[in-house]
Amino acid sequence: MRDIREMSPVKFHGFLNTLVNAEIFKSRERLSALLANDNSREALEAEFLEFHGDYEDLGSQLEFYTENPLNGLDPHASSTKRLRRQRDYILANRKTTLQERIYRRMGIYLESDPKPEKKIAELPPDEYSQLLRDLLAQELFIVRERLAVLLAGDASFKKLDVAFREFFVAYELLELTLEDYHYDPDEGLEINSEFAEELERIDASLKAGDRTYSLEEVFKEFEGE
Repeated sequence: MRDIREMSPVKFHGFLNTLVNAEIFKSRERLSALLANDNSREALEAEFLEFHGDYEDLGSQLEFYTENPLNGLDPHASSTKRLRRQRDYILANRKTTLQERIYRRMGIYLESDPKPEKKIAELPPDEYSQLLRDLLAQELFIVRERLAVLLAGDASFKKLDVAFREFFVAYELLELTLEDYHYDPDEGLEINSEFAEELERIDASLKAGDRTYSLEEVFKEFEGE
């Protein structure tokens, strides 16, 4: 599992470039344009499917980072004080554990993590549009622009490190916004019996605590064949 504290400056720079070029930022622009042009619910739902999938992909890149993002920062700096307020808000309102959030991204709810009552697919038009606007206005998209500027310039490792922590906390705020909503991108689609049985087997295996594999480990396995 990657640890940014052990990354060389070159690798860290490359990792940050991967984050700022994540697909969610392109999807956000498309979704924003659809909202601005008052497109149909069907068109919005089609693009939100992409947005949510890209959000899950971004989460999988950040789930390895488990240290307190405030560690090592100047406690008197204004940026640190802002991050502390945001982090305190996240921790005070978060209802899920890291493990539960990881499983949610795989479309699985652990028994300790009851499914949220609000279903995005069933929201009335006004509430659905408002949720999308709230998501598109998240600080993650502002922080991403600042990080992109730093990467394009000759920013120091220290500045990039602080910017990454801001990016991480902003992602957590986006994650928190979605926490009270249930969203199943496959809902309403037919699943053949063999695939359904495989899903049940995987679900049972995960709930039993069997080891899971990251995409990186899967790719390495294929590369070694």
